[in-house]
Amino acid sequence: MRKNILITGMPKSGKSTLLKKIIKKHDKKTGFVTNEIRENGERVGFEIETHTGQKSVLANINFKTSLKVSKYFVNIKNLDEIIPKVSEFNGDDLLFIDEIGQMELFSKKFKQLVLRYFDSPNICIATISKIYSEPFTEEIKKRNDVILIEIDETTRDAKEKYLEECLKSR
Repeated sequence: MRKNILITGMPKSGKSTLLKKIIKKHDKKTGFVTNEIRENGERVGFEIETHTGQKSVLANINFKTSLKVSKYFVNIKNLDEIIPKVSEFNGDDLLFIDEIGQMELFSKKFKQLVLRYFDSPNICIATISKIYSEPFTEEIKKRNDVILIEIDETTRDAKEKYLEECLKSR
C-alpha cells in the first residue's frame, strides 16, 4: 500500500504551505515543520517547530559552522536535539516532515527518522526538494509505498484536494 506521500516542487511553489494546511486539520500528529526566520523583511534563517510547539534554529546567516547551504550556516546539533521529541508516535498519528532537504540531510539521525516514519504503518506526509538530489532522496522517491505529488502555483489547489482524498481513503 502506498501510504507515504511526498510533496515536491520548485522553491516557493507552496510545498510547506500545503503541508501545514493538511496537518492543521489533524489532531493526532507527530513531526515538524520548518519556518522562515525573517529580520527587517529579509530571510535570515530557518527554525524547526515540532507538533508540540518546541522550536530550534536549524540555520542562520550569522551562525559560524562548517556546514553551509547557500548563505545559511546549518547547526545540525539543534536538529539532532529535536529528533527524539518527534521519534515516538502512536499508531493513529499522522506523521509529517518539512522538509527532506539539503540542510536536514547533513544529519544521520534525520535520515534515520525519515526511514522510521516511512517504514512505520502510519501515513507520513513530507516535503522534498525538487532541485536538490542525492542518493538518499532518490531512494526515498523510488519506494513502492510512496506517492509523489508535484505542485506548482497553478496546480496547488487541485493537488490539495487530491491529497485530502488520499488521506480520506486510508
